[in-house]
Parts: sequence; C-alpha cells; structure tokens
Amino acid sequence: MKKIFIAIALIALCTTSYAQEKKLTNNFMMGAGLFLETGSTAWEQNPGAVVRLSYGLDIPLEGRWSLMPGAGIRMQMSDIAHIGWIGGDNHCLSYADIFCVARYHTDDYDQEAIFGIGPQLSIVTLPDRYYIDADPMDPLNNKETFKRYDIALQPSVIFLEGKHWQWGFEASIGLLNSMVQYPEMHHTGSIHLHNIMIVGGWRF
Repeated sequence: MKKIFIAIALIALCTTSYAQEKKLTNNFMMGAGLFLETGSTAWEQNPGAVVRLSYGLDIPLEGRWSLMPGAGIRMQMSDIAHIGWIGGDNHCLSYADIFCVARYHTDDYDQEAIFGIGPQLSIVTLPDRYYIDADPMDPLNNKETFKRYDIALQPSVIFLEGKHWQWGFEASIGLLNSMVQYPEMHHTGSIHLHNIMIVGGWRF
C-alpha cells in the first residue's frame, strides 16, 4: 500500500509542472447511489446504498487531458430492503478513498463533459463484523467480514454547468476479493464490492 501512496503522490507532483500556465481546479463532490456485492458469498446482500464526500484537484495537462488526484470518505450498507429484520446481517462499513483519475475534457473547462477513469485505493475506517444472533457462540461472531483495504477502478462522466456547478455519474469497480478468509472455520469465498452513484458538486 505504501508504494501505491508514493506512486500517486509522485504523479501529482510531476504533473503539476504542466499546469503552471493553466488553472488548477478544486472539486468538492457529494454522491449517493447503489452499493452492490458480487461473488460466491454475496447472495441476498443486494441492493445496498452508498454515500460519499470527496475532494479532487484537477491538474491540466496537454490538450484536452487532465489528471485529478483526490480523497474522499465513503459509507455503505448492503441489503437495505431488510434493515432491522431478525437474523439479518447487513454489511455496513466505511472507507477512506484515495484516487487518481485521468480525465478527458470534450471542450473548455467551463462547459461540456469530462470522462474519467483511474485507480482507487480504499482503507477501512469502520469495519463490518459478523453478527450471528442465532448462535451467540458461533466462532465467527465479532470477526471482521472484509479486509482492511480494497483496490478499485473508478470510472466517471461529469457534466459542467456554468462556471462552478457540476453533476454526473461515478462508479467504483472492486478488483480484489475483499472477504476475509477463515479456513479454520470452514468459512471461505469471495466478495467484490462495487457502487454507482449520482454525484454533484462545486468547482473553483
């Protein structure tokens, strides 16, 4: 994980030199949408809900391209249709996200659309734990469900409105098996975490 942090920091520092004569843009975004799980043990956990607050610094490059490193905080919960059900085990956790997105601008920076894609590193800030109320002595109880980090691909399309407003769609496609494996308890499998959000925000 340290290597990923260093790589993102170096990319941001190197590309800043290209932006000396162009305007850096601050982007504050808020998003909400669907949280989805896939994998062999993801049954009965969809659909879920996700919300995220994020900040990105858009660094102009040559032509219509830019690079936007940033960070955010995300909260998500699975199986929102059965919240509070007896015996339910909704997956609820939060992440700190660090991302670096390559962006293509279809026109000038104050109008049209921006298409982006790039890597995202997520670190758990509030872990999800097993709660098996049918058997309080189950050895899985209170053990963490997901690994402490995840790596995803973050695609987006953003539409600019005037000089400051923007809205669009943003997704996170989990690339790793996030499920903690407990082979000694015969509890193994796979869960990949994804989301898609409608986002909106302010830039200056």
